Amino acid sequence: MEEINSGYKKLFSNTLIIAIGSGSSKVLMLLLNAIYARSLTDAELGVNEIIQQISNWLVPIFTFEIFEAVIRFGLDKQTDSRKVFTVGNFVCLGGFALLGPILYFVDRSGIADNYLNGYTLLIYCFIISDSLRMVYSYFLRALEKMRLFSITIIVNTVLMLAFTVLFIVSMKLGNKGYLYSIIAANVFSVMFMFFAGKLWKYLSLKCLDTAVLGKMISYSLPLIPAQLMWLVANSSDSFMTRYYMDEAATGILSQSYKIANIVSTVYLMFGQAWNMSAVLEDGSEHRDKFYENVFRLNQCMMYIMVAGCLMLCKPITLIWLGEDMLVTAQYAPILIFSTVFSCFTTFMGSIYLASNRTGRSLFTSVVAGVVNVSLNIFLIPRIGLFGPPITTVISFLVVFIIRSFDSRQIVPFKIGVGRLICNNILLAIMTVVCVMMNRIKSLEKPAVIILPGMFLLITAMNIAPLWNALTKLAPVKIRRVILRLGPVKVGLLCVAAAAFAVVCFLEHFVLAVSCLIAFAGLMAIGITTEWRLVRLGSMLGLFFTVWAAWGMRSAFLALLVLSAFEYLREPDDAVTIFGAVCLAGTIGAIYGIVAGIFTADMILLVTFITGLESLTIWLYNILAPESEKQLYAKETASAKEEPEDEPEDEPKDETKYEPKYEKEIIKMAELTFEITKNIGVLSTSARGWTKELNLVSWNEREPKYDIREWNPDHSRMGKGVTLTDEEVETLRKLLNGEEIEDDINEDEIL
Repeated sequence: MEEINSGYKKLFSNTLIIAIGSGSSKVLMLLLNAIYARSLTDAELGVNEIIQQISNWLVPIFTFEIFEAVIRFGLDKQTDSRKVFTVGNFVCLGGFALLGPILYFVDRSGIADNYLNGYTLLIYCFIISDSLRMVYSYFLRALEKMRLFSITIIVNTVLMLAFTVLFIVSMKLGNKGYLYSIIAANVFSVMFMFFAGKLWKYLSLKCLDTAVLGKMISYSLPLIPAQLMWLVANSSDSFMTRYYMDEAATGILSQSYKIANIVSTVYLMFGQAWNMSAVLEDGSEHRDKFYENVFRLNQCMMYIMVAGCLMLCKPITLIWLGEDMLVTAQYAPILIFSTVFSCFTTFMGSIYLASNRTGRSLFTSVVAGVVNVSLNIFLIPRIGLFGPPITTVISFLVVFIIRSFDSRQIVPFKIGVGRLICNNILLAIMTVVCVMMNRIKSLEKPAVIILPGMFLLITAMNIAPLWNALTKLAPVKIRRVILRLGPVKVGLLCVAAAAFAVVCFLEHFVLAVSCLIAFAGLMAIGITTEWRLVRLGSMLGLFFTVWAAWGMRSAFLALLVLSAFEYLREPDDAVTIFGAVCLAGTIGAIYGIVAGIFTADMILLVTFITGLESLTIWLYNILAPESEKQLYAKETASAKEEPEDEPEDEPKDETKYEPKYEKEIIKMAELTFEITKNIGVLSTSARGWTKELNLVSWNEREPKYDIREWNPDHSRMGKGVTLTDEEVETLRKLLNGEEIEDDINEDEIL
């Protein structure tokens, strides 16, 4: 039973972590989009869209969708993770080697000048950096380093903001600046993952196993045409609308997708966590029941979310897109309804990925493409813009029906046909009401009563499983708060949070103020907990928020003031560097880039003069004779030698600990450690920490047996105990009831 609960808790925990990272990234993306809208022309934005589409088509072909194989085989305990990661990098490099000459030939021949338009090399670099970022991030998920994966999402978006400010706003490089910012952000994100996740341990030419390579390629190859067919299905709506109608109709259709895309984005957070759980649970005794329960929760979540979007479709469209685009409210409800079957299709597709049956995924993807294209050809000339939304619903419905029969031959779980039919009939009625109220004025008032009533009915039918799951799977502290509030208050809070999120999407000023409050709160947490990284990160967040809302000068001034306060509170090198950059940036923003460069030069000159002593020591270490350096090293070591009565290999148990969560956590910066061997897990706490027996090397000394609690990614630990080999042997004898011989003379003691 405990094993079953752990599967649900891991799914819930991973979904929550991904949601935090993706949600934060989406908020920052709003600021990024505001920068693009302010700094790029419509023509440049159009070119960026074309470049993105080219990348979407080329990445699956020339990476062989290998990142899907990386997470699938990386999660497989029977496959060496080092071989998986090495093969993933090797396949990517091979794909890049193929892509380079092809792009060069296309560029020289001029056959795609209308699309490439002098950006060939940058597109090549863009594809390389984006592919590596995907491989590395998927491998982090395979290692179950979910917190680091979530942090990487935020880091990538923050870097994009920073480089966008540099290349587009400051240097005004236009489309090239757009590509430069993405490439630089991807490269630094890959470096961040490589070092923060210690991925160099998993990369070695010795681990290039041809057997693993063959398995991964055979797994991922069917996913290439499958992905391309989904691209065809998703893009055929726009292309065919433009072919049969005009560009204005294509623009209306594009705007109609906005609310539906919100639903898909929210589901994607769950989908990423679910793909991992599907692989981990594949082959377990309780797999079928696990799939059944998760699919039921998935249904309940989708029905409530889609019903809420249908109820608010017209008001959101009116506020978000304006009265001029209110016509999209006729088509948006159908697209919102289609997300139900789109997400269910994705859920069923995870069975193919988990069971290594990717060929079946290809077949169903071909069906989706054929149905979509055929119906668009038939419907668009006859019913106009209603054709693509109806086509989308039918194509996803057909694929879901096929997959629900086919995939359940692999994993025979119940899908709750009665619940499925009943809820979708109610959603279909809501969709029809939403469409008709925008076409017939006399239906507006009845719709105001019908839509909320049906939303409450669907919520009442589906809320119980979600509430039970929340009260059982949430962390202990959150669970207590939820139970104390009760379902009604929690529901009202969720509605309020959703309404606030909608307001943030629609009003940038509210978003800016919200970000300021959030980053200020993070900075306060960083100050109270003495986490320098949190403090500096929140200062960067405040900088980008102020810049997006009130301009670069205000942003640099705000950051300069914050750096000054931080230096007065706790002066150190990091804050000094941070403040120096802010000072140079402030001068440059106010008086011009030349003044900023001059200020930076003066700061470097002062730093050089005041740091002559450090420079002398550095030169001595390079130029001094080896005998002198050895003598100096011995004297330094003897001066720093630890007292004999203190334990050698354990962290000092003085004031080196600070409370975190429910346990006391060691400040990791004060010691180094390496887990040389994981022997086993003794227990797992409610918050996911595991008490483990490991062989640990503290401060690069000989490994010793170590018992203590660790967080999931082993970046934090609780207090513990270390044992030598002799002590472990003595402990074994004590537990087995054996006599222990000692050399203690009792007469001498007496």
